[in-house]
Amino acid sequence: MGGRGSFSSGVLESEEGRTYETVYKIGENIVVLERKNKKLGVKLPEESHTPSRVYVAVERDGSDIKSFAKYSSDGLKIWEVHLADHHGLHPHYHPWQDGKPVKDDVRPLTLEMKNLLYRIRNFSI
Repeated sequence: MGGRGSFSSGVLESEEGRTYETVYKIGENIVVLERKNKKLGVKLPEESHTPSRVYVAVERDGSDIKSFAKYSSDGLKIWEVHLADHHGLHPHYHPWQDGKPVKDDVRPLTLEMKNLLYRIRNFSI
């Protein structure tokens, strides 16, 4: 998991080339990630190298989920859920298309997303 193009260049084949590390796995396909450099902000990668993956980012203080996103079979982000308020809508999600967020498109969670949020929040080690 790194910047655009890093997968195809082979830089991610070694641990040193990766920006993120796995903190927990929830089932087979939901992964809680952290950036290796803890000084950087909390955010999710734009692409996944595992098809149809769900990545989760936790608030820096561990108090709650910050965001989670689903990736397509080709590794591109489909949507990203944010738990913070966005003009009175929280939680909410942003659809993505062609590797970028759709500008000014903010939506309430779908039932699938609500169920996924419940599953992630109620995960125990």
